[in-house]
Amino acid sequence: MLNQVALYPFDKITRGLIRFRDLLQVEIRSVIDFTCDHTEDIGSRLGGETTGIPMTNDIEKGLQQVDILIVNDLGNNPFADPAHNLAEKWRTLVKCAYEKGITIISLHEIVEPGTKQWLRAHEISLQFDDQLDHELLADMDMHPLRGKTELERYFRHLEADHTGYTSSPSSLRVGIFATRGCLGKFTTQMSLFRQLKKRGRSATSIITEPTAFLFQQPSADIFKFLATQTIDQYPYYIQTVAKKAEQAGSPYILLAGQGALLPHHDFLITSNQVAYLKAFDPDAILLVVEYEDDQKIRDSLDFLRIYGYEKPIQLLLPDRMETGLSEIVFKTPAEMAQRKQQLESQFDIPVVYIKQPDQIADRLEQLREQKEHAAVML
Repeated sequence: MLNQVALYPFDKITRGLIRFRDLLQVEIRSVIDFTCDHTEDIGSRLGGETTGIPMTNDIEKGLQQVDILIVNDLGNNPFADPAHNLAEKWRTLVKCAYEKGITIISLHEIVEPGTKQWLRAHEISLQFDDQLDHELLADMDMHPLRGKTELERYFRHLEADHTGYTSSPSSLRVGIFATRGCLGKFTTQMSLFRQLKKRGRSATSIITEPTAFLFQQPSADIFKFLATQTIDQYPYYIQTVAKKAEQAGSPYILLAGQGALLPHHDFLITSNQVAYLKAFDPDAILLVVEYEDDQKIRDSLDFLRIYGYEKPIQLLLPDRMETGLSEIVFKTPAEMAQRKQQLESQFDIPVVYIKQPDQIADRLEQLREQKEHAAVML
């Protein structure tokens, strides 16, 4: 029997767990959120589907028949109304779960001094796992590749790793990027993972969210990585995780980028984005776009061209847009059809709705067959 889990709070991360709960190694029993004013089916926040999972602000109700409480913040969301007093209610929730003997898992390492002191004072222990590949991290620590600059160290990492290794012709690396954050990269990644699984295809999802362990997939959470490693090692880590998936025989390797594809105002972040792209080196690129971002799309296509990549195989259009704290605006079929026509006319790239993963998977299967055939012909 799967462990019964309560999630706190309802946000971008837990929303992804609910949407892909059929892929999890646990069963979601409830969602606790102190900003809601009554108990409701969580499906009402996800487009109207009935899930049988209640969202409640009642701690006792939320923890009924629960083995594990998974928390994604400390009640310190800066966008929430201060009147909700989330920090104090978070402590009440954690204390209640502890007293009931419920295992408490934090998706993030707790470093805030006041919270750490409070936990010690009440002898409460929260589980935390960075979820990274520790064999790889240990190898990176034992065999550091020194250089004068971060860029030099990065290229030495990749040079050493590529020695004697060629990409598998039977594996297809798929990079999923977007013109801005919170557009649906993770949704696309896991929808494809689910679709390929339904077709009997093996796939690996390298997950940059802090929830990889719940899907039993490789983790690439950059914040957990930076807790022990330097940023110049991160692209090398991504490249090596992908290589290991290829060597294990995974035919599809899916990676959703973090934030926007386009350069950031911070040079270090921008250089890491470029290194990240080149390190994963996708065979196929999917670009998630929105409804008023034509210039960002042009810039994204230029960015890919400059760094040696062809156009995305598809532009992906979401049916909903995140506009604020757990706020979602749904697009009508007419709005979606109009935008799809505009995009295909302007960019000459096929447009597919994110909610149609079967069409995306069809194209990926074609590309993988073409890659295998090309390798045989060499």
